[in-house]
Amino acid sequence: MMLATVEHHGVVSTTLTTFISLLAFATVVGVCAKFIKVPYTIALVLAGLVVAILGAAPGSVVITQELILVLLLPPLLFQAGLHLDLNLLQKKAVPVVILAIPGVLVSMVLVAVAIRPFLGDGAWLPALLFGAMLAPTDPISVLATLKTANAPSRLKTLIEGESLFNDGTGVVLFLILLAAVFTTGSHEATLSVVDGVMQFIQVAGLGVVFGLGFGLIAFWILRRLNDHVLENAITIVLAWGSFIVAEQSGASGVIAVVVAGLIIGNYGTKLAMSEQTVQTINTFWESIDFLINSIVFLLIGFELQDIGGLPALLQTNVLLAVGMTWTAIMVARALMVYPTAFTIGKHWPKGWKHVVFWSGLKGSIPLALVLGLPSGELKETLVPIAFGVVLISLLLQGLTVGPLIRKTGVANASE
Repeated sequence: MMLATVEHHGVVSTTLTTFISLLAFATVVGVCAKFIKVPYTIALVLAGLVVAILGAAPGSVVITQELILVLLLPPLLFQAGLHLDLNLLQKKAVPVVILAIPGVLVSMVLVAVAIRPFLGDGAWLPALLFGAMLAPTDPISVLATLKTANAPSRLKTLIEGESLFNDGTGVVLFLILLAAVFTTGSHEATLSVVDGVMQFIQVAGLGVVFGLGFGLIAFWILRRLNDHVLENAITIVLAWGSFIVAEQSGASGVIAVVVAGLIIGNYGTKLAMSEQTVQTINTFWESIDFLINSIVFLLIGFELQDIGGLPALLQTNVLLAVGMTWTAIMVARALMVYPTAFTIGKHWPKGWKHVVFWSGLKGSIPLALVLGLPSGELKETLVPIAFGVVLISLLLQGLTVGPLIRKTGVANASE
């Protein structure tokens, strides 16, 4: 059950009412965001903050780890893979790989160094867990601005491709570290670098195999159908099914979902689907992406309310941790973006490197991951810090990337 209350009677009714209320509130927020011309992710993070401040969350709502990691995470990743153009991505493969793998590792380590003093002595694994949690980026606000500014498709593909692959890398690292921290019941658990690397390669490699297998099976079936409703249902089964089967088999469900989404988005839509089916699938998954993002931001508001609301967010230690964490993220991004631009991005048009640097926003996936932590002291400590980092990122970077694009002349560069 997705949401539950401790009341004995009316559990299903209360759950359904709460869920529909969330969707209704998210829709109102989305409509308001359109009228005031603000990216809806920014509107949603503010809505989550308002929920926490007003104490508007229903009583005794339970947010389970399974809800976040199994129900909400796969569609976010599948939808991102579905809309990424592999042909354009190949032209920017090297900077994408650099930002998505070494970039994630550097960010994870620097964030761990910044947050460790707030977690206690010897808490390196929880600190690294938090660093992996904040590695995924959210390009939604940036891409909307780039589209409005008529920015080059190559730049949009670079930002979107980096986001997709660092989502995969960051979430896989998060899940490995999550198991290392909590399976022993102690935050002092150990995980050797060699063991971690080997585990990452194993689960990621198997995830690719599962994603390719399920994606190709779905592609084969889709080529033999001409029913847009049934074909859309197949993509739904593929998104959640590939994740669940891969995870149960010891592979990375995250990587499996990403690979399956790439196959359907780049080959299924072009070689196996009618125009009506493509339109149906795109509309459906864009709607799902909006709803899932909305639920995640509102649920973080619920969690903030449970641990004290706005006062918990405004504690001196929390504010200091938020500032140090965001600074560490930006330093890590600068260390990756500018050397990359200097060495292999010499042909990038003027201003690209600054836009790429500033576009590493944090959004729904870091919040989904922190919500997916087991209940306890660590989660209560990290929730307000993670929310604060996302809030700063979306407000400061999300609202200023438009002026930055205009000032750097990126919109005037050739395709």
